[in-house]
Amino acid sequence: MKRILVVDDDPNVSGAIREILQPEGFELECPSDPRSALMDALRRVPELVILDVNMPAMTGWEFCAILRRQSATREVPVLFLTGRAEVKDRITAMQLGGSDFLAKPFGAADLRRKVRSLVSESHAVEEG
Repeated sequence: MKRILVVDDDPNVSGAIREILQPEGFELECPSDPRSALMDALRRVPELVILDVNMPAMTGWEFCAILRRQSATREVPVLFLTGRAEVKDRITAMQLGGSDFLAKPFGAADLRRKVRSLVSESHAVEEG
């Protein structure tokens, strides 16, 4: 089963993501604290990280930068899922090593499509 780490401090958002993606056969971990989520990602590398930007204790920008500095998580796709939808935010996400960007509020079909694509791409890289 493909494991996805969802890092969002809003339990409503995490719950919605879980409802959308669990029926697709994904295993979802949804810690609300970014620091514990980071430790989890380093201990048990996920197939994909879905990451909010505005969180207490650590921003999504900081979280992604740390992932990219670690050899175990350097290649893990990161989907930024955030209410920050300005062009400058999208550029920052990509400059920090984000793989894709989806603005809140998001549609279920868009989320499923992006997740399937990112997980497929990460497996193609591993196999190639």
